Amino acid sequence: MTPLSPGATMRALKPLLVASAALLVGCGFNDISVSIAPREATVNANAQFQFTAGVGSAGNKTVSWSASDGTVTDKGLFTAPEVGGVCYVTATSSADPSKSAVATVMVVAPVAVTPSQVTIVPGGTQTFTAVITATGDTNVTWSVLDGAAGGTITATGDYTAPAVAGTYRVVATSVADPTVFGIAIVKVDPAI
Repeated sequence: MTPLSPGATMRALKPLLVASAALLVGCGFNDISVSIAPREATVNANAQFQFTAGVGSAGNKTVSWSASDGTVTDKGLFTAPEVGGVCYVTATSSADPSKSAVATVMVVAPVAVTPSQVTIVPGGTQTFTAVITATGDTNVTWSVLDGAAGGTITATGDYTAPAVAGTYRVVATSVADPTVFGIAIVKVDPAI
């Protein structure tokens, strides 16, 4: 390369490339953070609850939603499952899927049925108990939501599974208030 003489100037052959390189070095990449509100919630079984999410330091502010149990819409509207327990709602950055925030949800059944979920063999038996969450009353009526095909249950909560494998629902309904009920999930599986 020939040295420049005094007073001479040098012009970049590809000025656009030089400018682009300087921009990348100067700006770098911003860290993305995701927040969810509220971080904890208590929701009745089958009830809905609205979550919100925020994304910091990203041009794309959208998130995707998921739930470990129950369902959640793309707007953050969560619907609790039929049975009580703990589940988690997650908001994940669309710009950077490695960044997310999680909310813990305590799902409360108006009538708590124990066990809330069980797996038994076809024709097997299981005794359920129930207590009305708000009052501690145990005076309930028992039924199988799926009708006779889902097995039978006595007035004292003694359930007998059907011969056909599948997933069925046992219902305990408050005698004092028939609008208050709880559900247990029964999986009938010949392989266990």
